[in-house]
Amino acid sequence: MDIDNINGLDKAAVLFQILGESLALSMFQGISEADTLRIRVRSRELRNIPLSLKESVLEEYYFKMMSTKYHNFDKNENKLFSFLIELNDEQVFYLINTEPPKVIALTLDQLDPARKMKIMNRFSSQLKHSIIMELGKLNEIPLEGVVSVAKELKNKISFLPSPKEFSRGGPKSIANILNQMTIDDAEQYLEQLSTDDPELYAEVRKHFLSFEDLLDMPEHIMKIYWRNPEIDVDELSKALKGLDQSIVDNISAYLSKRNQRKFAVYTEPLSKRDIDACQLSFVDLARKMNDAQEINLADILEATDLVE
Repeated sequence: MDIDNINGLDKAAVLFQILGESLALSMFQGISEADTLRIRVRSRELRNIPLSLKESVLEEYYFKMMSTKYHNFDKNENKLFSFLIELNDEQVFYLINTEPPKVIALTLDQLDPARKMKIMNRFSSQLKHSIIMELGKLNEIPLEGVVSVAKELKNKISFLPSPKEFSRGGPKSIANILNQMTIDDAEQYLEQLSTDDPELYAEVRKHFLSFEDLLDMPEHIMKIYWRNPEIDVDELSKALKGLDQSIVDNISAYLSKRNQRKFAVYTEPLSKRDIDACQLSFVDLARKMNDAQEINLADILEATDLVE
């Protein structure tokens, strides 16, 4: 598990474990009883969480608290850093990584929480600690100092490489290409890659999602994914055509009661191309749910790697 790949529910559950339920509830004010119950249940499900991950979750939470507490710059002053919006995360990191902790903290505090933490996690643990400490003292910086920092950083932008120059390829880039291929072409490439470079193959598989991965997900993800209201049982019956009946029965058992009543095995002739198209639609749905933080693709791919 990685801090960048776990959703808000799991992070809250980890905090429940670290802080204890009583203290956590006093800090998570304003959440509903239903959400509290979900967090409590998920906290019990998450066992053997690595200490390093717990530390990252706690550090992220503390960082956000400090940012909220001490972010007292006027909205007009915040416009001084509007140029950061046009930069991608790696450009922002490149822009500030050699600056003093105070400047880094001031810059990061202008970004939305998601971007802030993504860039923050690229710094060493020691430097992150210094940045967090400086974040608590941002209100001590006079307006003239804020303006000066903004001007200096804006001048440095002209020396930044363009976004395209930051692309470094690698396993994730290969997986992104494979995800746009037909299923047969992607499988053929993966098979060849597993023979030519097993280590690279293992890394690519961490980012490549196939329809077969959706058939063997962890149970808690199965229950969320296959009960999604967007599941079309007619398309699903086509996507499952030709698979073992045991697989079909297992997947249909996770459908909502309504979809279970509607589901029927597809018996009409169907081309391989049509089957592939149906299967890819379910892969796209999984990626959409991952973007909405309803499921975690990293958990799916990690479970697949364990099975393999």
